[in-house]
Amino acid sequence: MLAVVKEKPGPGFTLKEVEIPIPRKDEVLIEVKSVGICGSDLPIFKGIREVSYPLIPGHEFSGVIVETGKEVKKFKKGDRVIPGLVVFCGECIYCRQGLESLCDNIYEIGIDVDGAFTKYVIAPEKTLHLLYDSMTFNQGASIDPIASAYRPVKKANISSNDVVAIFGPGPIGLYALQIAKAEEAKKTIVVGANGDKERLNLAKELGADLVINTEDEDPIKKIEDYTNGEMADVIIEATGVPVVVDTCLKSLRKNGRLSLAGIFHQPANIFLGPIVRKEFTIKGSICYTWKDFQDCIDLVSSGRVKVEPIITHELPLTEMAKALELAYNRKSIKIILHP
Repeated sequence: MLAVVKEKPGPGFTLKEVEIPIPRKDEVLIEVKSVGICGSDLPIFKGIREVSYPLIPGHEFSGVIVETGKEVKKFKKGDRVIPGLVVFCGECIYCRQGLESLCDNIYEIGIDVDGAFTKYVIAPEKTLHLLYDSMTFNQGASIDPIASAYRPVKKANISSNDVVAIFGPGPIGLYALQIAKAEEAKKTIVVGANGDKERLNLAKELGADLVINTEDEDPIKKIEDYTNGEMADVIIEATGVPVVVDTCLKSLRKNGRLSLAGIFHQPANIFLGPIVRKEFTIKGSICYTWKDFQDCIDLVSSGRVKVEPIITHELPLTEMAKALELAYNRKSIKIILHP
């Protein structure tokens, strides 16, 4: 089968033929129908994030089961499925508390083991969810980023009285916007930066009450004016850019909640005094649980979260180089590949 393989450190990848994998007793073999490029894939292709080589990346995917291991009980050949990337042990204290993303023995499909930038991929049965007949494979491949947005939004405990500001109009931020609206937030604000004009326009189309481009406006002052000086009740940070954290804190009202969805690779220089004096609550969020993932399937199937506006490009797997160029240059929002 043809696969996108990260063979060695440094930038780049190889498009090559590899052997079709064989599922073990508790695994299934899935024919990949749709697979998305995640922001966390980009550091792998750039050579910034070290992985075990060789590796086939790709973890946002859906497809059809073509073979099952002998101990697979709940799924069968022909089932349309969506695997979560988190493979958890089920035995550690975190798994027993329903916190699979904090599993002491966690590994992730497409990051620690071969993923879905290919025709066939293996996934353990315990990671699988059925893709409803009413849903498309593209919708299925979008559940991973939706779930990654869902968890930090849920951690913020949004109510109908809350003004919610989302920093970062990428896929996670745009899904967080839709989820915040599904949680009945009073008002929603999306903040973007240089190069985010089209994404901010899309945020407006998806129902944001206010969009702010930091290239033209001071987001702190704009949020202050919009809220009559009260500031935001909840902020979802979805950029992973350290300097943005300080802006988020200055945009929060007293007793406000900051939920961190972005993945940070460098330290943030922040003053802790206001966190104490204003009694901010700050929560981190990584990946999702099995239940989070299932909840997001229901959000999409019910139409409360839409994926079609987020998907800007669909390409064959053989055009991975073009897809990455689009992603690196921020000329796309979400790219779906078809092996």
